[in-house]
Amino acid sequence: MPVADAELDADLALVIDVAREAGQLSLDWLAKGAKSWDKSPGNPVTEADIALNDLIAKRLRTARPGYGWLSEETSDNLADRAQARVWVVDPIDGTKAFVRGEPGYCISIARLEGERPVIGVLFNPLTNELFAASAGGSATLNGQPMSTLLTCALDGCGMIVRPEIHARLRGNPAWPDMRVLTPMPNSIAYRIALVAAGRWDAAIGLQQTNDWDIAAAVLILAEAGGIATNGDGMPFAFNQTVTRHPGVVAAGATLHPLLMDRLREMGRPS
Repeated sequence: MPVADAELDADLALVIDVAREAGQLSLDWLAKGAKSWDKSPGNPVTEADIALNDLIAKRLRTARPGYGWLSEETSDNLADRAQARVWVVDPIDGTKAFVRGEPGYCISIARLEGERPVIGVLFNPLTNELFAASAGGSATLNGQPMSTLLTCALDGCGMIVRPEIHARLRGNPAWPDMRVLTPMPNSIAYRIALVAAGRWDAAIGLQQTNDWDIAAAVLILAEAGGIATNGDGMPFAFNQTVTRHPGVVAAGATLHPLLMDRLREMGRPS
């Protein structure tokens, strides 16, 4: 095995172990209760977010001291992100679901090389689902290979989309009937993972996302045979000066261009 592949495998194994440990810690916090407050209106954070962030940072930065760091719950440091390899972490993606004790949250950890993810791991502790991938390898769910659906038509396909966006799509005659997941999981990363696993055809999120929300999920979907772009149809470039993106459209490789064509035709809803 080439040295680069061996290093990637070692890092993937490390991240899987850390994600599971962080997942157990989240369950411990659920059991005892975690105080929450708003970082901004409608944007909660909890004691558990901070505790998981501290755990993940300690484990990963101790094991790989030369890697950079970007996390939702750590102050951004451009100098730290200037490393060739950078961890990108959302300790709890879907904090609102966590606060409610619902299985719509997950731990999200990616490793970047430059602007692209080469390792992605998502762990949903309440469903015990661990999604993982490395660049050039297969995407797996609890160790078993997974792939996107081969859907090639919009009519009747299964979408994961916010109710208000679904209502606007249904109100446009250019948009066909579709099945919609209800209730929608709070975590955008988990929604993309459900597409990667072939359970749903597509996930559309047209609100702003950040690197930590989607970096791991974008790689997992790609290695499962799917495509994820931003809401304008452009490929993602991570670890830029600005880490925000105008939404995400995630689907199987055949369905994705059909979705983008339709969104452009009707004007992108917001």
